[in-house]
Amino acid sequence: MGGEYHVSKRKRRYIGAVIATIVTTVAAMDLVAEAQTETRAQTCYLRDATEWQLALHDTEQEQSPAYIREVTETFLSDCPDRPEFQDASRIAGIAAADMQDVGAAALHFRNAGWMSDLMSNFYAISTFSAAGDTQSAWRVRDQMVESWRTRLERHPNVSVSAEALEHGMLYQVYFSELDREAGTRAAWVAVPFGPGFPATLSFSHDRMRMALRKARAAEDFDFRYVDLNRCRGRRTLGRIDTKIATHDFDASARASLSAYLAAPDQPDTETITLCAFPDRLLPSVPKP
Repeated sequence: MGGEYHVSKRKRRYIGAVIATIVTTVAAMDLVAEAQTETRAQTCYLRDATEWQLALHDTEQEQSPAYIREVTETFLSDCPDRPEFQDASRIAGIAAADMQDVGAAALHFRNAGWMSDLMSNFYAISTFSAAGDTQSAWRVRDQMVESWRTRLERHPNVSVSAEALEHGMLYQVYFSELDREAGTRAAWVAVPFGPGFPATLSFSHDRMRMALRKARAAEDFDFRYVDLNRCRGRRTLGRIDTKIATHDFDASARASLSAYLAAPDQPDTETITLCAFPDRLLPSVPKP
């Protein structure tokens, strides 16, 4: 036919089928290779995470910092891609900090990323300070305070305001009177601009202290305790009648905490030293 190369319809269909088979086979081989790669990468499964959790609650084992650290670091080493990795790093960081292993604790807290609970964050602040990483220490503090403030602002029974003083921020927090016999009713929280822990001056009803005083005095009374909460503990400044409004005490609170901000509590630079009762430094909503 004029020298042209002619391919029949049957041959064209055959060639097309061969090409399609080759393409399908190559694609299938790629999928198999990808699946094999994923299988090799996925070395841990939910059961591994469950076994780690069970080890942390094994009543036959002494739950010492050394034991908790050992089983958790084993899980971290074996399962770096598990979604529990960050929380396990937090737990290992606390255990290493309790053992005064500053380097290991700092590494774990860096791997842990953002932590929502106050205790873990105060552990991290003290650890980074002892490791000489003050930039990380006070970045953790500022993130923790901002998260705490945001949570309170979203609560319908809490009012929060902020004021910049010479050496730091002063947060004024007022809680609704849901239960007049429990919890913090008002707090003034001082946070240094530079290095330093927060401190809080609070008005509160303390059921235990009130009961003990009532038993000793054998009389009824109605007042609030005024406490200065610092990293190293709490000091009761006095008691005031509940008829005195909290805003009437605002000037005294501002003056007291302004003095604190000029010389705030600092973490130890050689050992990991923890704040006592961190929830008093950043008070939460009183429980009904």
